[in-house]
Amino acid sequence: MQFEEVYDRYFDRIYNYIRYRVFARDAADDLVSEVFEKVLDKFDSFDPAVAPLEPWLYAIARNTLTDYFRRRAARGTLSITEREENISSGESVEGAALKGEENARLLAAVAQLSDAERELIAMKFSLGLNNREIAAQTGLGESNVGVTLFRAMGKLRDKLGKDI
Repeated sequence: MQFEEVYDRYFDRIYNYIRYRVFARDAADDLVSEVFEKVLDKFDSFDPAVAPLEPWLYAIARNTLTDYFRRRAARGTLSITEREENISSGESVEGAALKGEENARLLAAVAQLSDAERELIAMKFSLGLNNREIAAQTGLGESNVGVTLFRAMGKLRDKLGKDI
């Protein structure tokens, strides 16, 4: 498979995966570009005998996201782009504040989950993968994926109430 085919086939899935985790559209666009730049740089050294293509792509996307959040945590700020996107959406100040509080509660609850639980939740809800597909990409058993997701959702329900 050529790089162009990989890009065409996986762009939407990678974009959705990143967009689910990054609120600002411009930041998500930049991160997706960064992911595919890394893929292109490393494409000649990719060996399907070592690892399948899809998990390799998601590992690059996951590492790119980790670097992004690490940089943001070091800065400790909300970007102007994120603020502009909130304002330009036409959402009322009260609505934005309420949404911000809900998002903050959700993010705080998700932050208390393990890295593995957060990753599985992102794959399930941002990529829309079923447990079998998640298992194939992570190397976990399908039942292990199901149990981990069930327990993670239970933890989130305990933290957030029955609304999730």
